[in-house]
Amino acid sequence: VISAPELARNLDAILKALEESGTTLIIKHHDQPAALLVRFDAYVAMLATMDYSGWERWIDDVRAAFPTTVFSPPRRPKSLVPAFIDPADIGYAPQLGQVGTSAGRRRLAEELASMGMQLDEQQLGPVYSLVLSLAERKRVLYAEDLKLAVEEALGRATPGRFALKDVQVNAQSGVSASAEVALSDEGTVKSGRASGNGTLDAVFRAIQQVTGVPAELEDFSLAAATQGSDALGEAVVTLSQGSQVVVGRAAALDVVEAAANAYVNALNWLVRPQAAPIVPSPSGGVIRGSAH
Repeated sequence: VISAPELARNLDAILKALEESGTTLIIKHHDQPAALLVRFDAYVAMLATMDYSGWERWIDDVRAAFPTTVFSPPRRPKSLVPAFIDPADIGYAPQLGQVGTSAGRRRLAEELASMGMQLDEQQLGPVYSLVLSLAERKRVLYAEDLKLAVEEALGRATPGRFALKDVQVNAQSGVSASAEVALSDEGTVKSGRASGNGTLDAVFRAIQQVTGVPAELEDFSLAAATQGSDALGEAVVTLSQGSQVVVGRAAALDVVEAAANAYVNALNWLVRPQAAPIVPSPSGGVIRGSAH
């Protein structure tokens, strides 16, 4: 927290410190918070979660209310502002009757190529379908969305004994959560229901009931994998069976779906024929596993 006069006297040094230290600075005027200077990644986060034009108008209002020597947000290279992709650019414009186009498919291939991901036509098909599904639920798409779509779509193409078909949960205050899942077991669809201490516990118990594969849940984590209030959630599940430890990953807009798929992916590593140990990639992905 700093007063407006102090900011005016030390503006250059303060802006440099903000750049280097990642501090968020509250400016006070007559002992009342009046404006903010934010570190760059916080600024980026606001761009990702707020209406961009509204955020820019707020900055303009603050500029008008303060002398330029008092409030001067640091200028940022445009290249560092997170680039987003309008779903219409990749062929999703239902208002125009477009849900998938050849031009949109080519644009997606170009975007992926610019990110260093060259896909052949066979690989591009399922990726494009998944990106269109994301576009249906998101106003804008970010590079992270496309990257995870590639990992998810190509990960699904990796043969596995189990595949999640459906998951439904029921959670009410004061009542144990319950979940019902449908899984494909080598092509045969099976379903089961279970209760648990919370939604995800119920989901994991239901999956274990259907598969009949005994496993201990060693660790579970869930984090936003992309930007925005409608970010993809990436779930990571670690299971063990005796001395064998495996890791499953999955990403989805729905956190329950992400967690369920991550659990199923981990089970697929458990039931695979034993071979040389598989070590997860440091960069992560939808299906990774290790056994030791």
